[in-house]
Amino acid sequence: MPDIRVWLRKIDFEVNPDANRGEPFVCHVVVAYSKDLYDRLSGMDAQGYFPNSDSLQKKYKDSIKIFKYDMIPGKNKLDQNIKLRSYRKAQAAFLFARYSTPGKFMENISDSASIVVKFLPYKMEVVSAISLEAIKEKVIKY
Repeated sequence: MPDIRVWLRKIDFEVNPDANRGEPFVCHVVVAYSKDLYDRLSGMDAQGYFPNSDSLQKKYKDSIKIFKYDMIPGKNKLDQNIKLRSYRKAQAAFLFARYSTPGKFMENISDSASIVVKFLPYKMEVVSAISLEAIKEKVIKY
């Protein structure tokens, strides 16, 4: 059996109306395909990542994949599919959110196939089970 480090396939984003003081923000899911990039990203928080994201993309063009999401407080984004170039070569997947409030706003999200990211007023939470909020919105949608 191959050594798989990244299981991520799907993300539900729940965005509280008061997340980031009610202001829109960006969120990146960054997949590292090299040990060097993994080491670099694992030592960063969101404040270190976002100013360097363009240079990271240029320097590691063959070993990085970035999924970019625009978040609007009060608007959820459900069933966001994550398709990697190679699950066997991926070293890790990281989530970075650009909040205007102080905090780390970075998580290693490699271990679960499906996660829910809850953006709250002054923090974010990552859970590997679907939440009632996401279930309710999916039921109403269908």
